[in-house]
Amino acid sequence: MTMKRVAQAVTATVLAFLLVLLTTGASGEHPAEQVRGNLDGQRVRVNLPPTTEPKGVAIFFHGQGSNYNHKMDGTWLDALRRDGWVVASSMFHRENWGNPISTEDTMKLWDWAEQQGGGEVKLYIGASMGGTTSLNALVHGERKPACWYGVKPAVDMSTMGNVPGARRFISQAYDGQPYPRDRNPVDTAYKLAQTGATFRFVASPRDPFVPYELNSGEIVSRLNRFGADVSLRTVQGPHDDPSHYSAHDLVAFANECAGTESS
Repeated sequence: MTMKRVAQAVTATVLAFLLVLLTTGASGEHPAEQVRGNLDGQRVRVNLPPTTEPKGVAIFFHGQGSNYNHKMDGTWLDALRRDGWVVASSMFHRENWGNPISTEDTMKLWDWAEQQGGGEVKLYIGASMGGTTSLNALVHGERKPACWYGVKPAVDMSTMGNVPGARRFISQAYDGQPYPRDRNPVDTAYKLAQTGATFRFVASPRDPFVPYELNSGEIVSRLNRFGADVSLRTVQGPHDDPSHYSAHDLVAFANECAGTESS
């Protein structure tokens, strides 16, 4: 074999090795697999874990101005996927503020995500406006998960005056009519407690858009009063400060609540 052919063989071997690393990851796991679809006009996606036996399905609810890709490609939600969870999301009709059609979207996503992921929906994760969307789905949906996790959750629509465009979007979400009281989560704390779900709130007193005391502080107090299993993790910084997004806290809560072991 000539030196040229030896060099070619070595190069091919190195390239093959690099390809294996790129497609399996340093830990030997399979790459993140995504499935995308469309459910009655709403774009949806699931991120699948590196296992054929997922711990469960988590549905993520985006905030105002975001979409079904929000946080889905970042390390925070990916920590949940790497731990063995299917993570699903939807457009939820964008600026829905927890209106009835967003609850219908949730039930459609529930069925699709379970079919694609091969696990059961056990966890809702709501961010900002997604707090209202997810909690309303918990109260009004046909099926209910055992666990709920909210970061900087907006749960009282009457306090959203500092959120740019929120009043207009809330009005549009409810066809120009006042939002029903049973669609404002802080007013449905009793019904939320009756679902039997376990709740985890993550919020900052320095949030300039979602007032801490009137949202997370108030609903946690009410849920406690009605006997719910609820906890509050107080963080620092403004509305989207990185301190809200603890992968360790999210994964630990998901596994403890669902009764699964952390990988």
